[in-house]
Amino acid sequence: MKVIILSAIKEETHSLNTEYDINHTGVGKVNAALSTLRTVKEEKPDLIINFGTAGSLNTNISGLIDCKYFVQRDMDSRPLGTDLGQTPFEKDPPMVIEIEDHPINTINMNLICATGDSFVESDIGLKADVVDMEAYAIAKVCYQESIPFACFKYISDFADESAANDFSENVKKAGIVFSEYLSDKSI
Repeated sequence: MKVIILSAIKEETHSLNTEYDINHTGVGKVNAALSTLRTVKEEKPDLIINFGTAGSLNTNISGLIDCKYFVQRDMDSRPLGTDLGQTPFEKDPPMVIEIEDHPINTINMNLICATGDSFVESDIGLKADVVDMEAYAIAKVCYQESIPFACFKYISDFADESAANDFSENVKKAGIVFSEYLSDKSI
């Protein structure tokens, strides 16, 4: 089985020890979507794992988590009669993408990840558990290309006024924690 891990930046995977290939997408939804589509077309994976850091919107959510639901937090076409997070004139995929369960995910917190092209330091106005800058784009490509997908995030901050400093300090821990998780997983 060919498994590819997609992460935004090398800092998130610097200390990741895994047998799986790692591709870096770059930061943001456009970079993530382009990199994911290129990965699907050129490398033909059986599973894509998005691993990276995320900000928690709830102080009870920390450490290594999984996400099952994905929404765009910065898609705002409300003047056209849509909800915040809903892409206008698009019915499929739905506003919230739900991914299928996969055996590699034994965390099963099934959290909601809100993706957008801004670093969050305050309330986002949507129901979500964590925020990032790539997962929705990766989930959407996998959804449209029928590629199994799993998403794991290491909580680097609490999406507040100290988020940037917390991220810089905690991003170094992400790969170590995910390596430990993957060490006892076989697909």
